Amino acid sequence: MKKLLSVIVLLSSFLLFSIAVNVAVGEAASGGQSTTYLVAEDSRQKVEFAEPAVSQDRVLQIAREMFPDLFEGKDIDVQLQDYFMGDGSWIWQLNWSESAPGGRRTEYFDVGIDADTGALVSLYYSNPSAVLEGGATPLTEEAARQKAEEYAKKYRQAEFSRTRPAESEYYGYYPRGMMKNTYTFFWERVENGIPVEGDGINVGVDLFSGRMVNFTANWHSDAVFPQPGSLPEGLENRVLQDVGFILCYQVSEGVKQSLTGVPEASLYYQLNSPDRLKISPNNGEAFTWDGKTIPLSQYKRFSALPAPADSNALTESTGSITRPAQKISQAVAQQAAREFFKKIGIDQEVVRGGGGSSGGGVFYDETWSYHLKEENNLKPCQMRQRIVGIDVFSGDVSNYHAFSQYGGDGQSADNAQKVTRDVVCSRAVDFIRLIEPERWGQVVEEEQHGDYPEGQEGYAFNFIRLVNGIPFTRDGIIINFDSGGEIIGYNCNWHAVKFPSVAGLITKEEAEKVFQEKMRLKPFYFFPLEGDPLRPGKQPMLALMFDSYRNMGIDARTGQLVAVNMMAVQSEGKPGAVVPPEHWAAVSLSVLANSGLLPAEGFNPDGAVSRRDAVRVLMSVAGGDYGYSSSRPGSEKASFADVAPNDQDYNVIQTAVRRGVLADEDRFFPEQPLSREELTVWLVRALGYGDVAGMPVKIELKAADAAKISEQSLNYVAIAWGLGLLEGDENSLFRPADQATWAELASLVTRAAPRLRSAGEW
Repeated sequence: MKKLLSVIVLLSSFLLFSIAVNVAVGEAASGGQSTTYLVAEDSRQKVEFAEPAVSQDRVLQIAREMFPDLFEGKDIDVQLQDYFMGDGSWIWQLNWSESAPGGRRTEYFDVGIDADTGALVSLYYSNPSAVLEGGATPLTEEAARQKAEEYAKKYRQAEFSRTRPAESEYYGYYPRGMMKNTYTFFWERVENGIPVEGDGINVGVDLFSGRMVNFTANWHSDAVFPQPGSLPEGLENRVLQDVGFILCYQVSEGVKQSLTGVPEASLYYQLNSPDRLKISPNNGEAFTWDGKTIPLSQYKRFSALPAPADSNALTESTGSITRPAQKISQAVAQQAAREFFKKIGIDQEVVRGGGGSSGGGVFYDETWSYHLKEENNLKPCQMRQRIVGIDVFSGDVSNYHAFSQYGGDGQSADNAQKVTRDVVCSRAVDFIRLIEPERWGQVVEEEQHGDYPEGQEGYAFNFIRLVNGIPFTRDGIIINFDSGGEIIGYNCNWHAVKFPSVAGLITKEEAEKVFQEKMRLKPFYFFPLEGDPLRPGKQPMLALMFDSYRNMGIDARTGQLVAVNMMAVQSEGKPGAVVPPEHWAAVSLSVLANSGLLPAEGFNPDGAVSRRDAVRVLMSVAGGDYGYSSSRPGSEKASFADVAPNDQDYNVIQTAVRRGVLADEDRFFPEQPLSREELTVWLVRALGYGDVAGMPVKIELKAADAAKISEQSLNYVAIAWGLGLLEGDENSLFRPADQATWAELASLVTRAAPRLRSAGEW
């Protein structure tokens, strides 16, 4: 993506190896005394350090005192690890997990405790059935905030006293369309009245049980913070002049699909900088990731872009915008792999290796992997393997990786001839022209800033996809080379997307004006990345930033300020409808609103809910993978004649049929109102009690109007009533034929959410 991207790839590999730190104890005699050392091994080197102040036995005692209910009677796995996110200190990592009968879900926790101080550093806890201990009504956000603050004070009192709630709303990525089960709060560290980027305390509280389910305290304890001075005047204008704004396409998660399985992009303006822009208050230049500065005019993501094309002929400018639903044959994929190897000068037999997929969002990708047969049976010490991934739907080359004889990427010989970046860049261009000649004219190279840290060798190039002369940052081609100029990695993302025309947009000048009115440079402390692998340094620097947590841009059609990142384009307000605070179901409705499950326009809490809306909300809790099918739309037979693969709710409706929540009938009638009786039947099926409800024995129901409930639905209503999920009105009436309202739906699903989460595949 940037030059830093390949470093991040290498860093991820390092973390995978260092997650399981192997600890050996050795003895070293000094002055007649015995000194104990620990040796931690990662994939590259051994690191020797003095034994931590908190022993393994002591840390288990501390953990049991902190969380007696979690640790009692459990066999805990304990490992000493380098804590990457903090100040480079060591932590004890305590893990435990257990699968439930049938393997449908897993309870587990992971607790990190500082090896020198014994303070809690991190916690992650997951147990779907544990929330059954909570009440029937979810916590309000304010009540959850109070609990989170209590937890933060309990475990890190001294640090919490030096924090404040983050000025910007702090959102971890949570896909819209999934009902939230956790409220998350972040308190940022403040020194000299200035927030410290990355340092602070993050607490997550379960909506129903009120217990702490995640906790992170990032804190550079030995940091020395430079004193701030006066801020330069007029710097915002200079930033916009020297860096400038660019127009970009973006596809947000949760976006509605308007064509067969094809999402629609939006257009926005953002600063032409490679990441969140940090400005030096001393000279007004831009900070690179390692704390160096370069002139603003040189710190651009793209050095040159073509003028946007005003084209409505999307099929002519971008090719077909329908993505294939059926997989190609194995023979076709193998032939595509064989042709790829021939293009790079290797004419040998190709065999199938494995495959992979990625999804959980707007795009679903799946590949089959192929490698050379002669490299199939090499010993690990002789490994030299080249693998190509073929897209199973299009037959295109999706990725390529070359592994050295030591199992790593690239050439391992110390005396390999190193080449310049310009030479390697030329090779990258030639490779794209060789593999994807028609796409070379549809990409633009992303600029890179700063050099690799010591120990990081190689080159990375990121070519962003251009559509109508506009960057589409979700797609493109990434190529990695070793220091000798040999290609070691290739990845191509190229999705079917509906790209709207540039007609009717506000101008770049208008966008810059809105940005200037709403955004100001503010002082922040940050920790430059350093070392091998890259990690935050121990000493901070003072910088000016527009926002410490988000990239901010301007919606090119509405002129609104939006937060832009890889996964979302969010407006300043929270997603969802406005809920009347005085409504009897306000708390439950707010949960759905914050989860993006309520209509933003024309919302009436007492209005009838449609069948499509009801199944969407219900499956957002019970589905576990709401809205995302394991196959592309159209690759399986549609269950209902009136819900086509291009329907925005096709995936979730198909999932509901597969899981037995909906009966496989001829028609679904998605726009019709849903009755209270039908909603109850769906709910009980989602809870896993469908077989019980289908028994010939009638279950007693004490509702005054039980006789009005259809015979096939009576047991369903009785089960929900018996579980306390339903109750009659003041006259003990169930009113089965009445239309279910949004308020009733919200109240029912939030009351049932703990049981649904326990029954679902989490």
